[in-house]
Amino acid sequence: MRRVLACLVTSTILAAGCGQGVWLSRSDAIGRANREKGVSEVTRREAKLMTWPEFLRAGQIQADPSAAPPGKQKVWLVAVSGNVQLGGAHERWAIFVYNAVTGAAIGHIAGPSDEDTGQPVGPDWPPNWNDFPDSG
Repeated sequence: MRRVLACLVTSTILAAGCGQGVWLSRSDAIGRANREKGVSEVTRREAKLMTWPEFLRAGQIQADPSAAPPGKQKVWLVAVSGNVQLGGAHERWAIFVYNAVTGAAIGHIAGPSDEDTGQPVGPDWPPNWNDFPDSG
């Protein structure tokens, strides 16, 4: 019995490391974003599932290759609007990026804020959100 359990655990770990599967649900990803430090009074939230290359292309983002999830694992992007304070400045919105298999936080994109006052500027929602695909 122990041998079977060990094989099952090993197979599960290997699948998580190289598979394309999605273990983190849309609602789980949204829940993680709602619990991020600096996020409160959320008025809107949405999540989209995509591959890492789709995220980089649609967001016109240059990222360190080491930030990419292993293999062909997908990522959840979760946009939140409300009272967001990341890194000291206030923003109206943020996009959080999570590994869709492990649930690990990869990073975030914060909405714009005034460099002098730290107060949010711009729209209440990421202006490029509709550019991101959703395969979820």
